[in-house]
Amino acid sequence: MKKSIGKPLALAAGFMLAGTVLAQATASADEDEGKYKPITWAETAPLSSMDPSKVTAAIDFDGLTATNDGLFRADKNNKPQPALAESYEVSDDGLHYTFKLRKGAEWSNGTPITANDFVYGWQRTNDPKTASQYAYLFSGIKNADAIQNGKEKDLSKLGVKAEDDHTLKVDLEKPLPQLISMLPMAPFFPQNEAFVKEVGAKYGTQSKYILSSGPYVQGDWNGSNDTVNYKKNEKYYDKDAVKTKKLTIKTIADQNTGYNLYKSDTLDFTTLSPQQVTASKNDKAFTTIPSATASYIQLNEKQVPEFKNTNIRRAISYGIDRKILADKILTGSATPATTFSATKLVENPNDGEDFSKSVTVDGAVTHDLDKAQELFDKGLKETGSKNLEIELLADDSDGAKRSAEFLQSQLQQIKGLKVKIKMVPFKQRLSLSADKKFDMVISIWGADYADPSTFLDLYKSDSPFNEGSWHNDEYDALIKRANGEHVNDPKKRFADYKEAEQLMSKEMGVVPLYYRSNAAFVRPSVKGMVYQPAGAPYDFKWAYKE
Repeated sequence: MKKSIGKPLALAAGFMLAGTVLAQATASADEDEGKYKPITWAETAPLSSMDPSKVTAAIDFDGLTATNDGLFRADKNNKPQPALAESYEVSDDGLHYTFKLRKGAEWSNGTPITANDFVYGWQRTNDPKTASQYAYLFSGIKNADAIQNGKEKDLSKLGVKAEDDHTLKVDLEKPLPQLISMLPMAPFFPQNEAFVKEVGAKYGTQSKYILSSGPYVQGDWNGSNDTVNYKKNEKYYDKDAVKTKKLTIKTIADQNTGYNLYKSDTLDFTTLSPQQVTASKNDKAFTTIPSATASYIQLNEKQVPEFKNTNIRRAISYGIDRKILADKILTGSATPATTFSATKLVENPNDGEDFSKSVTVDGAVTHDLDKAQELFDKGLKETGSKNLEIELLADDSDGAKRSAEFLQSQLQQIKGLKVKIKMVPFKQRLSLSADKKFDMVISIWGADYADPSTFLDLYKSDSPFNEGSWHNDEYDALIKRANGEHVNDPKKRFADYKEAEQLMSKEMGVVPLYYRSNAAFVRPSVKGMVYQPAGAPYDFKWAYKE
């Protein structure tokens, strides 16, 4: 998922819409909060969408995971466990799944959650009219690809059926080893058809246009405000596991501001800048949060034709000293990347090593300015260019600004290369990236589930996340084989993904920068917080503050 990196719930007059369908669960303002205190959390960018079909950013996944459950939910050990599904069965050939849903589960407006809610939600995500960037995850479910590419117009042909209110049948065209691991993700959440149709295009754009199936209800998000309030969902089937009644998420882009707010007891969590890390490592609140997240540069081959040249792409990569970037610029939150796929993702069954380590090509992703200049000069000659002036797009956050300025200084050491910087808000960077309106862009991707496909499938030629438009027939064939011929053989499948990753490293389809973790202050009185290396970074379901 794309990355930038719930408070007292004030029920304003506009929070509830007329009609039973739009009524969110509420509780009296003077309800006894018990022995657990409200939690106030900081995110580095604001919410951009609460529509499960249109979500792309990590911040939005956090919000949707706070307010929803899927068939499965990742547990405290980051393992998928049945949630709205009570049990399931799989056919011997791996092509048919039957899920039994919990009886008595309700939406936050009191209407029952049924199998039809999953049917509608999955159909809506696959509908080309929705333009979901995550619809590709459904590839392999019967007719998903045909529906997404417009060859099949009948959404009811998607391989998901409600046999009754509490029985969901899913039919596949090919086995999907990663299916259960994907089900905790927002695009697989149920959606209440009556609610979605009544609010129309406003669905997921403000708190009053969302409905909750999970631990919390969201209160006062107007689509742009920087403080968003959540309250315990009293209609949630597992409400007894939710100890925190009030949750506040604040957008704090400036880490100095976050640090000061933490020190003044206004925040319970904030990420730290390199300078703050150096000064804070001995503080009992200091922690490093692991994440299967990687940062990289996408090179837009459609906007900058020279980027179609492999030597120029490799020159860009060799011009970057990732060790200085990680150790000096992003202290405490990064390690130098040698692959596109992040560390802490999954173990390679062929050698037992972390996948990213096992697929690293020695010398392919490293710093060598002389080699960068040699390749750049060669690439310019091959493309008939005398020099290259490009713009680097980045978020306007502290970390992104430091990274962009460092990359500019590094790359301009290559003679003939001029780099300008364009800093924009997070949401605008996502939009410009998706529209391919950039030369180079600093991107961050966090694993959605523990499998190489969560990274490497992104760079198939037809993937909507391939925003730089890199194309390689051999790479496409390897990904196809991993998801086809070898899908039921984990060792062969991982071997395909290894070869694909190594091909990307040699061809420099994207330019890896660093693997990310988050250095942060977490108030010691906050317990039960779940940090997920893959999927939504934060799950507040079990969190509480003493």
